[in-house]
Amino acid sequence: MTAQPFGIYIHIPFCRRICAYCGFVHRLLQGPLPESFIPALCREIAAFQGPSLSKSIFLGGGTPSLLSGQDLKVLFEALYRRFRFSDPEVSIEVNPDDVTPEKVQIWHDLGINRVSIGVQSFDNPTLSFLGRRHDAEVALRAIDLVRARFENWAMDLIYGTPPAQAWTKTLETTLDLQPPHISTYALTLVPGTPIGDHAENRFEDDWVLGLYQEAEAALSGYDHYEISNFARPPFYCRHNLLYWHNEQHAGFGPGAFSLVGSIRAANPADPGIWLADPGRKAEEIALSKTDLEVETLIQHLRLRKGLDLGYYRQRFGEGVEAGFGNIISTLMDRGLVHMRGEELRPTRQGFYLNDEIGLALVR
Repeated sequence: MTAQPFGIYIHIPFCRRICAYCGFVHRLLQGPLPESFIPALCREIAAFQGPSLSKSIFLGGGTPSLLSGQDLKVLFEALYRRFRFSDPEVSIEVNPDDVTPEKVQIWHDLGINRVSIGVQSFDNPTLSFLGRRHDAEVALRAIDLVRARFENWAMDLIYGTPPAQAWTKTLETTLDLQPPHISTYALTLVPGTPIGDHAENRFEDDWVLGLYQEAEAALSGYDHYEISNFARPPFYCRHNLLYWHNEQHAGFGPGAFSLVGSIRAANPADPGIWLADPGRKAEEIALSKTDLEVETLIQHLRLRKGLDLGYYRQRFGEGVEAGFGNIISTLMDRGLVHMRGEELRPTRQGFYLNDEIGLALVR
């Protein structure tokens, strides 16, 4: 696998406020960033044992937009000392209320070339329900600042909160703004979160599916290239495509995951534990060839273009039918996948019931 594309993910877990739905690794930050955090990241990067040539960097969180220009400068210097890059996509996730003209200029000057804005909604009651810090006006102002400097920018949206009219309003505003890339995520009710712990927040699957289909129709001018993602070519998220192709990636920071060769590893999720020994893995699993084949199938079948069968044969030395022929036949009979030339693709129903594809493949 060493010849495959390689991506780098940096997890910045700190947040000024914890969103009411968030199940990601995070830590409330009430003061300045811990002085030891960036040096610890740099040590973890320097000690990394693995590929050197990378095609993407993704700063996610948490809230990477909390980082100062100096923090980012030191971090990027560490990355460029350890890795070589080939025309990289360099992304940062930002909260709308962190976006200022000064920060936008800093991001641009440091070589960041893709900015993903966590808008979530243009409906203020929905934003309040989600526990977001910003309102619609702040989001619109942030978008204006970002798109004035960056050609490649993206928006994240969340659906699955009442009333349905709020989602319609958000989609209409989104279309007016014409972002190059849009991610739409159903609200996930995570146990232990303020939203997830209240039964009244649970809605019928058919109602949520209707909101998803509304987004499909509204965004029909975009390439719906992955279950939750829409893009205007060529503004696909190259880093996330590495995940969906089950390619190698290294994760740095608390809670980050890596796949290097056939080893899947996870960093400690607790920032305090991670800070005590950056680079120590909380878990390492040696994946078998079958494990990698299953993961590759599941991830590719999240994509509209599905799985290139020639690519699969080249990667694993045998056709997909050798290990999964009966399962694929069953999925075809159920109308969840279909063949198009040399590609195994999810059907539209397969997009809606994608979990069913994954469950069938892991049995």
